[in-house]
Amino acid sequence: MFVHVLVSIAVALTAVSAAAQQSITMSGQVTDPSGAVAADVVIEAATAGRPVATATSGADGRYRLVLPSGGRYVVRARLAGFADATADLAPTADVVHDFALQIPAFGDSLVVTASRVAGSRAAAPESTTVITREAIAAAGVSQLADLLRRVPGASVESTGREGAVASLFARGGESDYNHVLVDGVRVNANGGQFDFSRISAAEIERIEVVRGAQSALYGSDAIGSVVQIFTRRAAAGDPPQLTGSVGAGSFTTRRADLHLLGGARTRVDYQLGVAYRGTDGAFSDLLPEDDRFDQTTVTGGIGAVVGDRVSVRSGVRYGEARGRGVGPIALGSRDTGTAADTEDLSWHLDATERLGDSVSHTATVSYVRASRLSADRVGDPPFTVFAVLTGRPGAIFPDSPRLVRLVDGATFDALRTGGQALPAGQFLAWTPFGVADFPFASEVALRRPAFRYQLDARWRGAHILSGGYEYERERNPLAEGFRVASHAYFLQQRFTWRDRWFLTVGGRVDDNSRYGTEVSPKASAGAFLRPFRSAALSSVKVFANIGRGIKNPLFGELFGSAFTDGNPDLHPERARTFDAGAELTFDSQRWMARGTFFDNRYTDQVAFRATGFGLDGRPDFLNIDGSTAHGWELEAALQRPIRGLTLGATYTFADTEVVAFLSTSEQFQPGQPLLRRPRHTGSVQATYVAGRAAVHLDARVVGERHDAAFLGLSTVSLPGSAVEGGRSVDITVNPGYAVVGIGGDYRLGGGLTLFVRVDNVLDEAYAGALGFPGLPRAIEAGARFTIGGR
Repeated sequence: MFVHVLVSIAVALTAVSAAAQQSITMSGQVTDPSGAVAADVVIEAATAGRPVATATSGADGRYRLVLPSGGRYVVRARLAGFADATADLAPTADVVHDFALQIPAFGDSLVVTASRVAGSRAAAPESTTVITREAIAAAGVSQLADLLRRVPGASVESTGREGAVASLFARGGESDYNHVLVDGVRVNANGGQFDFSRISAAEIERIEVVRGAQSALYGSDAIGSVVQIFTRRAAAGDPPQLTGSVGAGSFTTRRADLHLLGGARTRVDYQLGVAYRGTDGAFSDLLPEDDRFDQTTVTGGIGAVVGDRVSVRSGVRYGEARGRGVGPIALGSRDTGTAADTEDLSWHLDATERLGDSVSHTATVSYVRASRLSADRVGDPPFTVFAVLTGRPGAIFPDSPRLVRLVDGATFDALRTGGQALPAGQFLAWTPFGVADFPFASEVALRRPAFRYQLDARWRGAHILSGGYEYERERNPLAEGFRVASHAYFLQQRFTWRDRWFLTVGGRVDDNSRYGTEVSPKASAGAFLRPFRSAALSSVKVFANIGRGIKNPLFGELFGSAFTDGNPDLHPERARTFDAGAELTFDSQRWMARGTFFDNRYTDQVAFRATGFGLDGRPDFLNIDGSTAHGWELEAALQRPIRGLTLGATYTFADTEVVAFLSTSEQFQPGQPLLRRPRHTGSVQATYVAGRAAVHLDARVVGERHDAAFLGLSTVSLPGSAVEGGRSVDITVNPGYAVVGIGGDYRLGGGLTLFVRVDNVLDEAYAGALGFPGLPRAIEAGARFTIGGR
């Protein structure tokens, strides 16, 4: 009896094994866009992302694949110069399937930031810009801020020196209206602040920037844009590779990075990297002490496929930077004993499982730890500013006061006493009490654990329904009671018809422990009125987006600081954003033109209004009606090279205005443009490639803008002058500027490339923020290398 049972089990197992070994045949023909047969097309079938069978079409365009039965496969047809053709099949018997290749969108890539689901950038209706690793290398710049200056609608300004605070103003929004992600982890400080100078370009594999309110997907801070940085990463099938670079240049600047990347058995990928940059500073000859900046960053990541349905990934980034917090050098500041140090850590663990043929879900745990120290340990002697100004005190920009020149004390006395005369329309101002600083130390810390769950279901082939839950808790461990927790629920539906018509609708409900419940909806639509083809007019795409955004107040605005009284009753800032436009390509996509109109309305903005000197128990922060911003983004590009030349250009017109009924300061009064937001900005990039050599030219132009020096100037009464003496006044106009850079590289072979770059070729004197001079002409040279890999 026992033997009989064993034999029965063996027979059953043999039958199961035989059934498992049964195979089916998939065959068909591949044609190109003209209908002609296409030879040498690679046909690959994969399940759960793993290739299981490959074939190549013959001279007659026919192919034949042998597949294990009982599975579901994504079958892809690939041929250089054409878009991949795909089929999602679960055949139970031999099947015939023909592929028709199509003209691809030039330079198309998968993007995930626009909808949190991977999709074609060309098909995304959202205003999305992608900066690739190749573009980063060609730019030759050192930090994230310099790369974002090339994005339409993005105005990036810093307080001058290497490592100085760099802020992004997207489409006229505030600098804390940007939701910033590193490998999917939100890295903003509490309330949305982020310093775009503290991420080195050497760390970055790719950048995705989505403009407009995206709180329906991301919650707080996603009012002006979402910026996602992807660090370096290999594919699971890549052999080990060691890449890096070294460089040195003006102001004792040194940079170096080293990355180890690779994969194993098509199931595991890994990455470990380190990057360093340091400089003595461009203005060390002006300052009484060194202006050293040093930053070191370490990144690591590993991903694995477990079985046929599960994949896991984890990554970590740690950065440490040490610098100075020097004041407005161009206006006379010579601070000593300052510090501007940061330390930040971000970590994530993701697990994705395919629940069925069309359903998957992902759970993510992440953690952010950050600290920033701003200190001035020495009380420097006060200095006096003597200035000749023009314009009208108290007037709205551009008629408000602007600096003509700074003068010394002797010249000032001569002008005041009539020994020298001023031209008509000019007047004198000075700081009668001097400009003084005082010792202080301010340290801010953040701890942010978070959890996110998302379910994605594909139905009727191309439509995707996504929904999920997100939890986040923020606290400042240095201040008791500084904590906020949030639960969020989101739902999004993406419709796609015939790969030509696209519609996305969604919304998110945030339940915040301090602000209550906020609902953020979003809708995006796009269409190819003319799909990609080889013709004089290659394609026409139209799109439109509307959404609502929210931003939570800063801890300091809620709870106060050593110098200000907080307001725990503040509401979140809100925005309604809209954009619409069209993208056209010409001459078989050789040329591209894109125009986008945007219109943003910001309400409940938090403004500072001092109620007295020091702490008096009355809130110094309040919600006001807000501001508006509208304008145009224009882009043009020569995408396919002509005799080795490619070109790109952007122009942004942004008209901003304070519409609050309450004036809280000279800088924020009704009718005034918003601070540090130019009406006109533009950029040009050109690359010429000849054999192993390449030359890269770039320029950016920034128009004059409303700004503030915050010096405490007072006017001087002069005979015949219309300006009365003793009136408080500020410098509020920052002149425009144009900066040109040029670089080149030469491939020696064997994975070694030499490069050189000159920034600010014309040695333009300018200030990104009023009083903080931009970098003068600088040169850097070095080498990039790759060992191993493909």
